[in-house]
Amino acid sequence: LAQSNPAADVRLIALAFLVGVLLITRRAELPALVLFIPALAVCLWRWRWRNYLLALVIGAAWTTLLSQQLLRQRLPVAQDNTELWLQGTIANLPETMPGRTRFIFETAAGPPKRIRVAWYDNAPDLYSGDCWRMRLKLKQPHGAMNPGGFDYETWLWRSRIGATATVREAARCRDDHAQWVNRWRQHAVQEVKNALDGHPMGGVIAALSLGERSGISDTQWRTFRRTGTSHLVAISGLHIGLVALVVLVLTRWLSPRLPGGRRVPAITVAAICSVVAAAGYALMAGFALPTQRALIMLLVLLGALLLRLRASPSDLLAVAALAVLAADPLAVLAPGFWLSFGAVGWIIYMVRAWPGLARWQQLLALQPALVLALAPLSLYWFGEASLVAPLANLVLIPLFTLLVPAVLSVVALTLFLPVLGTPVLHVLADVMHVGWSGLQLLTQVPSAHITLAQPPLWAVLLACTGVAVLIMPRGIPGRAMGGLALLPLLLAPAPPPPLAFSLNLLDVGQGLAAVIRTHNHTLLYDTGPSFKTGFNAGDALILPYLRAQGITHLDRVVVSHGDIDHRGGMDAIRAGITVVEALGATTTRPCRAGETWHWDGVEFTFLHPDASRRWQDNNASCVLRVSGAGGRLLLTGDIESAAENALVHHPKIAAEVLVVPHHGSNTSSSRAFLAAVGAEYALVPVGWHNRWNFPKEAVLARYKHAGAKVLKTADSGMIQVDFKAGKALSPPRRWRLQQRRYWHAPAGGVH
Repeated sequence: LAQSNPAADVRLIALAFLVGVLLITRRAELPALVLFIPALAVCLWRWRWRNYLLALVIGAAWTTLLSQQLLRQRLPVAQDNTELWLQGTIANLPETMPGRTRFIFETAAGPPKRIRVAWYDNAPDLYSGDCWRMRLKLKQPHGAMNPGGFDYETWLWRSRIGATATVREAARCRDDHAQWVNRWRQHAVQEVKNALDGHPMGGVIAALSLGERSGISDTQWRTFRRTGTSHLVAISGLHIGLVALVVLVLTRWLSPRLPGGRRVPAITVAAICSVVAAAGYALMAGFALPTQRALIMLLVLLGALLLRLRASPSDLLAVAALAVLAADPLAVLAPGFWLSFGAVGWIIYMVRAWPGLARWQQLLALQPALVLALAPLSLYWFGEASLVAPLANLVLIPLFTLLVPAVLSVVALTLFLPVLGTPVLHVLADVMHVGWSGLQLLTQVPSAHITLAQPPLWAVLLACTGVAVLIMPRGIPGRAMGGLALLPLLLAPAPPPPLAFSLNLLDVGQGLAAVIRTHNHTLLYDTGPSFKTGFNAGDALILPYLRAQGITHLDRVVVSHGDIDHRGGMDAIRAGITVVEALGATTTRPCRAGETWHWDGVEFTFLHPDASRRWQDNNASCVLRVSGAGGRLLLTGDIESAAENALVHHPKIAAEVLVVPHHGSNTSSSRAFLAAVGAEYALVPVGWHNRWNFPKEAVLARYKHAGAKVLKTADSGMIQVDFKAGKALSPPRRWRLQQRRYWHAPAGGVH
C-alpha cells in the first residue's frame, strides 16, 4: 500500500471517491447514468491524474446506480395513502412503547420491500422473523423539514425504508423466516430485563451487550449527551475494537502454548479469532450500520497485519473508507461515518504532530485534543458540545476496556447459566450504578454543556482547518492563528434589523407553530401538536429550531386556543427554554382584543377575542396582527366563520401575509374575510396528506379568486417571510425547496 507514484496515492483515491459520492448525495435530482460515459472515456487516455478522476466518476456512478435501484423499491406515488394487504416478516426487534409498537416489515414482493410499521393500541406480542399478513395504510417516506431539525426522510432513505404504514388488520401466517439472530437477541434482551428486574442500569447493559438501546431512559440519554459520552453506549468502532483487541492479545499469548499451536503462526490464529469475535459481537448487536463500518475497518487492519503489508495508518484508513463507501455510499449521510473516520484520522494526525512527547503524555493530551477536533462536527450535526467530555472520556474509555468484556461475559453467563449469572449480573449493575452517580455529578459542573447555533458548512470546514493548525508541532510560527478559525462557530443567524421582522412558520405536521423575530425579541405563536405516544412538537421540532438559530429565550409565547395541535408542545417549551411571558390557553393570562405592544419598532396587536360575546372553542382563538415598516402579518389560529364575520370590519384586519384559519377547513376562510384581509400570500399550516384533506379544494378556490398565493407547510417545509423595512415584500422562502435532495418528497408549488 505504500505509494511511490503520486498519481496512485490511495489516500487521494479514497478522497476522490468520497467527493464523487458527495457530488451525488448533495443533488436535488439524480443525473442519468449516460452522463458519466464522457468522463470515463477521458480516463482511457494515460495522463498523470486520471486515477483520481476515475475514482471520482466511479464513486458518483455507483451512488447514482444504487440510488436508482432504491428509488424503484419505494412506494409508488399512485399508492400513497392507500390500504393494501401485504405478506412479509418482521425484520428487526420490535420497539414497544406506550400505545404503539414499531417494527420493520419486509414484504414478500415489492415495492416497497421494507416498511416501517406502527401498530397502535393493543398490539400482540411480536417477534422478529414472524410471518404476518397485514392490511396496511401506506405512506411515502415523509417528515417535517425545519432548520436544525431531525431529517426523518434522510434517516428512512439511508435505512432502505421505502414506505411507512399503520396496521389496520393483521393475521399470522405460517411462512416464518429464519431470523434466528434477531429472535435470539429479542429473547436475550427479555432475559436480561427479567434478570435485572427494573435495575436502572438494565438499559445500559442491554445496549452494551446486545445493541438494544430502547431501555435507556430520556434522563440517562441527557446525562450521556451533557458529558459527551453517548458514543460509549452506541456499539460502534470503540466496542468492536475493544473486543477484537482483547481476543487478539489473549489468543496471541495462548496459541503457542496449546498442543500443536506452533504449526500455525500465532498472529494468524489471533487475527482470525479476533475477526470471528468481532463479527459475533456485531451480530449480537444486530449488525447495524455503525457495527458494519467498524467491522470493515477491522478487517482492513487485520488483513494488512496478516499479509504483512508495510502500510502507513493513513493508508489503511483510506482503504477502510473506500471499502465502507463501496459497500454503502449512503453511509456519508450518517453522522457516525464522519465522527468515526474523523476520530481515527485526527488521532493519526495528532500522534504524528507530537513526535517529541512521551507515550503517556500523548495519551493524556489526546482526549482534550480529540474533543476539540470533533467539536465542529458535533456542533454541525447536533448543535451541542460538552466541556467536560475530555475528563469523562479520559476516565471512562480505559474503564471500558474492562467493562465491555465483563458485560459480555456476565450476560452470556446469565443467558446460559441463569442461576450463576443473575447474581453476578446484579453485582455488575450495582458497580456500574456507582460509576453512573459520578457521571451525573459531572453534569452539575457550571457550563458543562453548551448549545450553539448550527454553524454553516463553510464554518465547520474552516474550524477543522484551524484545529489542524493549533495541533501542529511546537515551534511552527502562527499556530495560535488557528484559534481565529474557530470563531465563526460562535456566529448565530442575524436577527432582523430594527423596524423589520420575520415570520418562520414551522413544519409541525397537522398543527401550528410560528416564530416571529424582531431585532431583539422573539415570539412563539402556538406550540404544535402532541400525541399519546409521547411525541410532541416542542421537543422534536420547535426547540431544535430555536437552538439552531441561537435563540436562548422566548419573550412571549401565545397559545391561540386549547386544541392539542396548537398547545401540545407547551410543557416541553417551558422545560427546554426560558419563557419570559405566556398568554392565551393553558396560561393564567388570556388574550384580549385591543392589547398592543411594540418591539424594536414593530407593533403587535390582538384583534380577537373581544368582550362583545363569550367566544368558545375554535372561535375563541387569539388573533394576532404584527405590523412593521415592511408589511403586515395576521395569525388567526382556528377561527371559523363566526369570528371571521366579527373581524371583517376591523380597521386593522388588512395584511399582506395571512396564516390561514383552521388549516384551510370549509368552516373558515369566508369570501368576506378574505376580501377584508386582502392578503398577497396565504400560508397553510397543515399535515402532509392529512386525514381531513385540509386545505379543502373549495377553500383553495376562494383564495385563488381573492388573488392570494397559497403555500402549504406540508410540501414546503418551514416557510420564512422577511418583512424588510421600506422594501416590497419578497416571496416566501421554502425550506424543503432550499434543502431538497433527490430522496426527499418533492417541494410543492405555489397554488
